[in-house]
Amino acid sequence: MAKGNVVIIGFGSAGVIGLSCAVQLARDGHQITVIARELPGDYDIDYASPWAGSHFRPVPATKPEDRLELELMRETYRQLQDLADRHPEAGIQFIPAVEYFDTADPAYFDETLIQENGYASWPGFRVLSSSELPVQCGSVKLGVTYTAWVLNSPVYLKWLKAVAMEYGVSFIRANLAATEEAVFLGRERLSGSGSDEVVAVINASGRGFNDPKSFPSRGQFIVVSNLCGKTINHHWADGSTTVIIPRPLGGGTIIGGTKEPRNWSVGNCLDKNHGLDIRQVYIGRRPMRQGGLRLEREDLAFQDTSENGMSNVQKFVPVIHCYGAGPSGFKLSWGIAKRVERFVSEI
Repeated sequence: MAKGNVVIIGFGSAGVIGLSCAVQLARDGHQITVIARELPGDYDIDYASPWAGSHFRPVPATKPEDRLELELMRETYRQLQDLADRHPEAGIQFIPAVEYFDTADPAYFDETLIQENGYASWPGFRVLSSSELPVQCGSVKLGVTYTAWVLNSPVYLKWLKAVAMEYGVSFIRANLAATEEAVFLGRERLSGSGSDEVVAVINASGRGFNDPKSFPSRGQFIVVSNLCGKTINHHWADGSTTVIIPRPLGGGTIIGGTKEPRNWSVGNCLDKNHGLDIRQVYIGRRPMRQGGLRLEREDLAFQDTSENGMSNVQKFVPVIHCYGAGPSGFKLSWGIAKRVERFVSEI
């Protein structure tokens, strides 16, 4: 398609997926407007991106949707490698990672399966020997290590916004009530610029607009000053996970792992420091979706005012949906942005 005006929306916030799409499309020559209530530098319980632990961990690809996410993860991994080399100020580092498992899920344990499902194909992947497992946790049945990326999410989001602005991306603070509203706000911003036609809307709204499949997942996190040189994931026998994630550029270390689907509580439960130098305790709501990520095009019908101002006319605008990534927004971000660019190019 000819390069045109594209509006990117967040339900409340300009998260990592929307910002990555903004940079990707602006680099390709499109005029981009981002509309969101919160922008990098802001904090809100429903603005999940700045709260995120923001690290890479592979998962076995055992279902068709897993295969797609595996491809998106690989594209993002490669992009972050490039950014880490060229832009240290973005707050990205590649460091060792270890994972410990208490239960023998064949997808993680069977040598043949982990080769077939792509789990073992990541840089530095190796199954730990029994002598490398933590003796204080006698429940651990398996350990693996690989090379992971970590990033300082508040720093990275501000860097993404700055890069977007260098490419001419405009930002509007607004609390949208519906996807259709983005078309009219985008037109207002574009008025007088030569063309106010919005050729596509990118719905990077986290939980979507009135999507019955979407819901929040409450996570509790602690930021400590204690240093750690690697990411650590312990998958306990009861299905819970503890994660320890260093944040580059003096961001401390994140401790988390709680997942409470459909819990809207704003309170936290930490009442002891357990010998940690605690900087912050906080809660974030991850944008979950039944069935996982929604990444597809839809032609959206909306009502516009006719030229005489006395009646409505029906119009259509292509909408590219890219929301519902749950805790994987950072892991999938650049892969999603490249797919969104492909959708837009086909309009």
